[in-house]
Amino acid sequence: MTTNDTRNQGRNNRALLDTHQAADYIGFSSSTLRWSRSTGTLAGVQTPEFLKIGKTVRYETGVLDQWLAQFESKPNTAA
Repeated sequence: MTTNDTRNQGRNNRALLDTHQAADYIGFSSSTLRWSRSTGTLAGVQTPEFLKIGKTVRYETGVLDQWLAQFESKPNTAA
């Protein structure tokens, strides 16, 4: 199996979400997520990467998980 075969096999197993689903997944409104594609920032950091297929925009759940992981979890607001 070549590197390209391995890469394509991984792509075949990825879950793709539309803007509404992705926004719900990460806890933002769909309009905020749409706007962030223009501004390049969401929650003060770079917008999650997305796929543009014609006029359709899709987000990979793995990419969204990585984007969420950059935020530090705190037990309370005093921490």
